[in-house]
Amino acid sequence: MRIMNFVCFFTFLVGNIFAQDAFNTYRLPLGDPQTKMSFCAVRSDQILETRSNQELSFEQLIERLRKNRVILIGESHTHYRHHQVQLKIINGLIDAGQKVCLALEMFTPAQNQVLDDFINGKIPEETFQMQSDYFNIWGHNYRYYQPIFQFARDNGIKMYGINIESQYARKVGRGGMKALSESELTSLPMIDTTSAEHRFYFNTTMEGMEAVAPDQFRNIYQAQCLWDAAMGNGAIKVANENPLSNVIVLAGSGHVVYGLGIARIISLRSKLSQTSVICIDVPDTLQESVMMQVKKQIDQQKTETQKKIPPVMGISDKQQSAPYTIVIRSLADFLWGVAEQEKELYPSFGFSVREKSTEGFEVSRVIPQSLAADWGIKTGDMIIAVDGKDFSDRAHLIKYLSFKDWEDTISIHIIRDENELELSFEIITP
Repeated sequence: MRIMNFVCFFTFLVGNIFAQDAFNTYRLPLGDPQTKMSFCAVRSDQILETRSNQELSFEQLIERLRKNRVILIGESHTHYRHHQVQLKIINGLIDAGQKVCLALEMFTPAQNQVLDDFINGKIPEETFQMQSDYFNIWGHNYRYYQPIFQFARDNGIKMYGINIESQYARKVGRGGMKALSESELTSLPMIDTTSAEHRFYFNTTMEGMEAVAPDQFRNIYQAQCLWDAAMGNGAIKVANENPLSNVIVLAGSGHVVYGLGIARIISLRSKLSQTSVICIDVPDTLQESVMMQVKKQIDQQKTETQKKIPPVMGISDKQQSAPYTIVIRSLADFLWGVAEQEKELYPSFGFSVREKSTEGFEVSRVIPQSLAADWGIKTGDMIIAVDGKDFSDRAHLIKYLSFKDWEDTISIHIIRDENELELSFEIITP
């Protein structure tokens, strides 16, 4: 349980740094030398090939992707439109006559037999959820991935876990690779910490943490490299076992962008062809830069007889009026613009619990500014029941919470300081 707490908290921390955009990680001069010094404007529902800087149709994208053995599709774990893009690409490749298999960040090879049983129809979905231990090993709502899992089952698409057991990431994140025993080291993939660009990128996602906490940063960076090495090695293994298939890797964007994470491991340790797709969130209204605002002011000051100032950077007036997000072209081989989401499709409650004891589920962490924090749930609270229901173990409790929706009501029965409390709320954005 402590293992899962660390992994979930670390994932939450990095995800929120991305969201806050304090350090813009999508505009860094990293990766492909031919494109890392050039920006592009991505609009919603637009697919951009970054090497040529040309817009593609969906059919053109599929035609380019199918030529690669490994296709990395990054995601923000709780952005449902990112998962819609992933599913559309999987479906598009199938429709184009390709054999595909999925290499998944949220599972490890230990779950592969359960994944096979699910795909082959030997077990129902509910059994798959429990036997794969999804609700303990992955900290994000099952429903984001459910359409992909169901599509894979319905179409006989093999799924593979390519991550490492979370206990190793926990140990390395706290104490570095030196915290592992000799036997653990021999059972894990060799990490690569030699890329200055990768280190700089990760340091940026952590808001320059290395400057103020170098030892802690080193350990967390090594954990990130361990994840990348495991998933890179895992993707290679899946590709070798399925020589006639496109291997589609579904992983967090931080492991995919700039070709510095999983992709670098694949390049160093195999000759497999590969490509990458990243979703770019685009606001629903035009957010003009200061430069564009100044241009408008200048235009307004011009008389009708004066020559009209040409569009900035060769962008047409119609294009300028459409919302866009500017990113560096080296971010990925293909960029797909999606509408920015105002809030997560499914509520995240923002607290972790330990496995059930005789007293109940002890709250081990409450994330600041979360629903749980807003409701007044505290570390050390003992959860006895939710909505009057008792749960046999942590996985069943998390599953129940995962199927709660915004504007639902929830009642949490807890013990705090030997006093029983009933906390009832409507699930709304804090």
